[in-house]
Amino acid sequence: MQNFKLFWVFMILGLSAGCTSIEVVNEPVPEILEADKVCIIVHDDTRETFKTTLKEWLREQGITPDIYPQDSSEDVCEWTLKYEGRWSWIVALYLADAKITAYNDGYEAGRAWLEVGKWDGHKWEDGKGRIYKLMDMLSGKVDHYELPMKNKDLEK
Repeated sequence: MQNFKLFWVFMILGLSAGCTSIEVVNEPVPEILEADKVCIIVHDDTRETFKTTLKEWLREQGITPDIYPQDSSEDVCEWTLKYEGRWSWIVALYLADAKITAYNDGYEAGRAWLEVGKWDGHKWEDGKGRIYKLMDMLSGKVDHYELPMKNKDLEK
């Protein structure tokens, strides 16, 4: 009986270990910050929050966002962003996967992607904050994805 319990403990730990990491892709393109206008191609299956947050971030950088439908090509503008986000639910709603790809004259110029593991404690980070961090990475303003501070860090 003891071996049976031990088996299940290791089985659960093994399965959860594969779901606890954050995977990040960062291929920055700082030149996008020099653009006067950046076109955003809407991803119909992604929540509206993603698009409005991208527009807000661009405006804060002094860049005019322009919105195009999902079936638009990447060369619709000199600089174009395509995005995709997937929200998931475990106790509360969180942004589980986020992909932002930048195109210059129709060619992929950079990307910032994030995939949060199902049991990762960082999944509760605000979706808007997560999108801002990805755009900061994509534009080269930061070179890594900064994880939220843990409670023990707050006590210092």
